[in-house]
Amino acid sequence: MSTLPRFELRYFQLMARGLGPALVAEHSGLSWAGNKTLGFNTTDHWAALKPSTPFGQLPLLTVPGSNFQVAQTTAIISYIGRISGSESSATSDRSDLYALSQMLLAEAEDIYNLMVRFLPTPYKRLSSDGVLTSKGTAEDYDAFWAKLLPTHLANLERLLPFTSPASGTSHQKYLCGELHAFAMLYQAHLVRPSIFAGTPGLEGWFDALKTDRRTRSVLSGESPMGKLEKYFLEADSARICELGDERGRWGWGDHLK
Repeated sequence: MSTLPRFELRYFQLMARGLGPALVAEHSGLSWAGNKTLGFNTTDHWAALKPSTPFGQLPLLTVPGSNFQVAQTTAIISYIGRISGSESSATSDRSDLYALSQMLLAEAEDIYNLMVRFLPTPYKRLSSDGVLTSKGTAEDYDAFWAKLLPTHLANLERLLPFTSPASGTSHQKYLCGELHAFAMLYQAHLVRPSIFAGTPGLEGWFDALKTDRRTRSVLSGESPMGKLEKYFLEADSARICELGDERGRWGWGDHLK
């Protein structure tokens, strides 16, 4: 007799806001279903699903056999942490570590919003002479790497260690906010591998989390979520605007910006 998964997770086939929830799901230890195991793809299924979602957006978490839905990235992450006990077991019900997880969750969102503003994507190019988009210019792109992101990385490094190694267990338990922060830094690292040059402690944390088998499962596309493609791009990438453009002709991921 088959057992239904505890929850289902759907998102566009891009990292963007999908990588964090997928990591939290895989690290939760719960049985879950995602894009790959559900056979979900946005090209074929999103238009029909969209009207029934709380805000007309993805990611979306649903519970099999019920009408229960959770929308919004941070709410989904917090919900998974709650039902799996991963937050409470990792923190031993300590309110200070729960607060730290929420801080990291919010910081991850801040970093994501900066990348949305200053990095090109398959839907938007940087602003330039004659082309005004919601993105900054090439100078803003350079300033993001040289000034803005390093400040956030230094602040994160000062908070280390986020959690202590779990004694008597075979693997580290990570805070939900910690996993979401990793998801954003991983996407930045794909574009600029040298981002940790000034924060070696943070780089050590990043490398350890990246090599965790549960993390590897998500990054490789082996998890129930399947393959999530790179979203933020280098300034000279040939993939810029391959799925849409800043003049109003959009593909299925227009809300991602």
